[in-house]
Amino acid sequence: MLCEPQSRVTSPFMCPPLPILMQFIYRFTWRPNPIKPPPRIVKTSALEEELHSLLKVIAWPLPPVRANLQFSTHPQTSAFSIIHPRATYVVGEKLEVLVTAKDHRGRLKSYGGDFFYAKLHSPSMKAAVSGLVTDHHNGSYTASFILQWPGETMVSIKLVHSSEAIAILHEKRATRPDKFFFHGYFIKNGTEEVVECNVDLPEDDVCEYYNEHYEERWVCQRPKTLPCDSYRDHSSGGVRDVFTEEEQEFLTENLIGQEISSTVKNLNVLLQNNIRPVHRPCSPGLQTRHPSGFYYQDVWISLLCSNQHFYGNNVAKCLSGKMIYMFGDSTLRGWWEHLVRNVPTLVKISLHVPQHPGPLLATDAEHDYLVHFRAHQKPLRMERTRVEELHYMAEELDGLGAREGMVIVLTCWAHFSTYPIEVYIHRLWHIRKAVTRLLERSPDTKIFIKSANTGHDFVLVNDWLSYQMDLVMRAMFSELPVTILDVWEMTSCHRQPEFLHPEWNVVKNEVDLMLSFLCP
Repeated sequence: MLCEPQSRVTSPFMCPPLPILMQFIYRFTWRPNPIKPPPRIVKTSALEEELHSLLKVIAWPLPPVRANLQFSTHPQTSAFSIIHPRATYVVGEKLEVLVTAKDHRGRLKSYGGDFFYAKLHSPSMKAAVSGLVTDHHNGSYTASFILQWPGETMVSIKLVHSSEAIAILHEKRATRPDKFFFHGYFIKNGTEEVVECNVDLPEDDVCEYYNEHYEERWVCQRPKTLPCDSYRDHSSGGVRDVFTEEEQEFLTENLIGQEISSTVKNLNVLLQNNIRPVHRPCSPGLQTRHPSGFYYQDVWISLLCSNQHFYGNNVAKCLSGKMIYMFGDSTLRGWWEHLVRNVPTLVKISLHVPQHPGPLLATDAEHDYLVHFRAHQKPLRMERTRVEELHYMAEELDGLGAREGMVIVLTCWAHFSTYPIEVYIHRLWHIRKAVTRLLERSPDTKIFIKSANTGHDFVLVNDWLSYQMDLVMRAMFSELPVTILDVWEMTSCHRQPEFLHPEWNVVKNEVDLMLSFLCP
């Protein structure tokens, strides 16, 4: 379902009535015979009110009509230029770049909604900083930067998705939750059956698994011979092609994530002597700003606080006496793996489980701390594992007492990008309630939330969907005394090609940022 376009001056679009939106959690338009949501689902007025507010946060200016491919934004015909160009610039100054969107035939666009990345970078100095793109809703955009280092600097503008492509992605997110499907393995008395599972299925004859406390539902096709209680293992299933041939044309590789060509020459940036480094300690409650930091010689320099960089024993000393619990997806598992690889005294304890979902445990007897990782509950695209090993993050948090030195690191986003945004909001709602309960009984517990990162470069799961979820997450946790670790910029502007699982240097900078808040 697409929201109807309205005036682009007042509001990007007007969304459908709230009860319909809430039904997307369990009722999707793709099913031939829709079933009603389970009567046990409690749609609290508070959740409905917040849902309506969050949908405004992620409102996107969709095209007024479904356009022909030739009228969509093309990276080769679009262009950018510097506003008020000069021969030299100074560190600390603001630079503005005008981006002009044009269609395949070079005609100026009359509406906005394109998704761009903008960055300044210097390959020789391994330096980069992201820019802030403002949509003027008339086919033009302004990319704003703050110059951060002296020397030669290049401007890069990348068209991630045209507004026409986003309209398609927006629709498929809401109407085709079956884009990815999963396998459920039913085993009993030596017999095994493999069936399809998901958050919802079109058929009525299903095995339903419902968590009353966290109001979460998972369904599998009913096996032909085995009972529903013989559901033993879970794994990724496959991918469905949900795009028509016409829609696929908007999502080809030559139109996604492509650099905008320009005649803009490299900038000559001079050093300003009175620039002072940030001396504010890293602590919860810091006001988010843009840019949040920049790379120089491959080292992330935060503009929010005075971040540090940790190596070997310094990491161990920071973590000494603490219990670090990580709950999330593979982008957070990479943090656990980084610590185990780079801290000599931190030793992995084999729990004889698959590496991807965990649980994973490492301990440091010399410095008296542990680091634990567990993947979140389904939906989870992963290797085959026992369903008993998959726990809801809210459930894990509720199982923790008021322990001294407890540190919680959470991330939840990558595996929800193929579903209607309401499914994601529903999951975060219960995670946030569990975080609140944990802080009430253990107020000294430090809680970090890792943001989404860039690098989803294929069609069904992509950076625009991730960006939308990241906005939701930041809004939902903004009122709690937690620290949101902004790794979106750290992955979007790095000199290495974007990848969902960033290369080791990016991961090190991410972990160092977390440690800077833990040991300021």
